[in-house]
Amino acid sequence: MASSALLLRYLRPQTTYSPLVMWQRHSSRLSSTSSQHHVKSKPVERITLPPLSSRDINSHDHQLAIADAIRPYYQSQTPLLLTNLISKCDAVYFWRSIQYWQAAVPENIPVDVELGRSYNTGSRVSMKFGDYLDYLSKVTEQEERGDEQQQQQEVAYLAQNELFAEVQSDIPTPHFCSDGSFHVGEGKLYHSMLWLGPRGTVSPLHFDPLDNLLMQIVGNKRVFMYPPDKGNRRDVDNSGSWHYAGLNGNQYNTSPVDVENPNDEEYPNFRTAPIPFECEIGPGDVLFIPSKWWHHVRSLSKWSASANVWWR
Repeated sequence: MASSALLLRYLRPQTTYSPLVMWQRHSSRLSSTSSQHHVKSKPVERITLPPLSSRDINSHDHQLAIADAIRPYYQSQTPLLLTNLISKCDAVYFWRSIQYWQAAVPENIPVDVELGRSYNTGSRVSMKFGDYLDYLSKVTEQEERGDEQQQQQEVAYLAQNELFAEVQSDIPTPHFCSDGSFHVGEGKLYHSMLWLGPRGTVSPLHFDPLDNLLMQIVGNKRVFMYPPDKGNRRDVDNSGSWHYAGLNGNQYNTSPVDVENPNDEEYPNFRTAPIPFECEIGPGDVLFIPSKWWHHVRSLSKWSASANVWWR
């Protein structure tokens, strides 16, 4: 339990969570929340291009081909899956090793971690990155052994942290995100974010105000996407909408509805939700999620690593 003690040491002083709580609180949540679902959906359009490696990131021909492929979907604001686009990049090779993370990123860098399977149902705490890696290593080892205790553990999700400078060169962000000459938006890159976590972590149904490229590096994730509507504003009362955004203590861009297992009595209007797009993304895939599109993301693998960029 050495890693438990390390986690406890770096929790914020004001929190009452201990590593025991972190691994046992809400013990029924994992067993009651299945990755199976019965959501009626439609597939996302897919395009396969020659993989972009970390070594040919500066190839204009590669970059132009990517921009040309995504431009019609950007203009129509429609999701697109670019399969295997970054499957040859350094991140896909290196990030699957926790030992690589331990060597590449200083262990004392502070990170924000969500306790709970979804960032709208848990609590956010700070700890050092090295301690989070200890936790992640322990949880994945327990799953590999088939340890029943693993199914009773709380989930800690390193969600929406800025991508560490030490590993930014591992992942080739398409140039159109920061270069307006490719005519896929204004070419203004705002943030590059990192997401690490064990099986079952969830980003609940929400939307982002900027266009988004979700780049899957380790493991697989399932994504549902719903088109935007009038509720994608701060000043709208969403109590009568299908998504109920902003209700029950959520932010204006986050829905309280569990799309995989909706509560029809509490959220009856969700029955009127549009049919979502659905896809499963794996290592090397890049998913374009247009601005203000609602999306729900679940990790399907023993652990996963993703990065995303927001641009305009």
